[in-house]
Amino acid sequence: MQDGHFLTQLIQHYSDYREEYLMWAKEDGHARAEALVNYRRALVAWYEASIDEDDPYRGELLPYVTAIARVYFGKDNPTDRPIGHFPRTVKLSVEGQELLRRFQGSGTECRELLLLADYHRLSDAALSRAFSGDETGEPIADRVLHCRADLEQQISDASLLWPDVVTVAGRLDLIETLEREESRRTELSAPAPPPTAASEVKLSPRYRPSLSLPAPGMVVAAVVFGIFLWLMYDTFGQQTPDELYTEYFTPYPNVFTDVPPETEGESDLQRILYDYDRGDYHTAYEELLPTADAYPAAPLYLGVSALALGDPARAREWFERVDPLGPYADAAEWYRALALMGTGDTGTARVQLEAIGMQAGHPYASAARNLLREW
Repeated sequence: MQDGHFLTQLIQHYSDYREEYLMWAKEDGHARAEALVNYRRALVAWYEASIDEDDPYRGELLPYVTAIARVYFGKDNPTDRPIGHFPRTVKLSVEGQELLRRFQGSGTECRELLLLADYHRLSDAALSRAFSGDETGEPIADRVLHCRADLEQQISDASLLWPDVVTVAGRLDLIETLEREESRRTELSAPAPPPTAASEVKLSPRYRPSLSLPAPGMVVAAVVFGIFLWLMYDTFGQQTPDELYTEYFTPYPNVFTDVPPETEGESDLQRILYDYDRGDYHTAYEELLPTADAYPAAPLYLGVSALALGDPARAREWFERVDPLGPYADAAEWYRALALMGTGDTGTARVQLEAIGMQAGHPYASAARNLLREW
């Protein structure tokens, strides 16, 4: 058990060793974007090795990270591996993926508690400090057991699947944390944009329907009508946004089903999408991560995989990274709207769906209008 010391170190080390690692990666011939992806993955591996209860790693960080990164870069040399401290490969079965989806869709408190207890292996004392604001009065160890039991009773053999599932969930959570740290660094280091004269500002005409301002009487009527609709919804219980987004979600098709790859890079992406086509979205997600900045379609498939795994918040972030002027922009808009519904941001989701529905040439216009009619 640990007290959270290594978790705190992980965030600090990301900044402390980043530049030195990037210099090493550049000298080794790796692109910066790919290097950063593997830096995050290798740091997570270091973290897991450091909290290993049987044989914790206590060596230097940078040699460990570069050795692990070389494996992720495909330049594996067994003699360079930190023997006994290489990250465990995890491949979830269909049942494991279902348990992961249910875990990610569970209540925030239980999800955080189980991650801290079962993945980060925090001691009861550390857990009690982390949840000190809770007023249930229930001992922290009992709360962990209750959360675990509630989750495991949903799927047979869940207790056997749980160690792998929580490992995957913990890794994804740490990767997301380090991605946010990278975004924060980028925002802080970005120069302020030069002032732009008002006459030079050009607004895109996209998503700007022409609407006349309603008269005051119409506004009052609209408010009253809105209250009426809310009462109807509350009384007769139409489908919730979460149910609708699940109903309308279908994975984006493999772009190479009808058009064969033309480049070596596209062939590599086609190979990765093999797991995606089989419905193994966890493996597809892990395989796609290093390619996030390499292929225009990668963020879209990462987002769709995250949606399929029941993580609309992470999916939304990926869809927002799709080039808004690229060939996958329309699909990203549609799936982002579904992700917004899944995260509960219904107002923004409705605005985006209405915008999609008003575009005659949008491939998802009809689906957006149908969804809005059911909402």
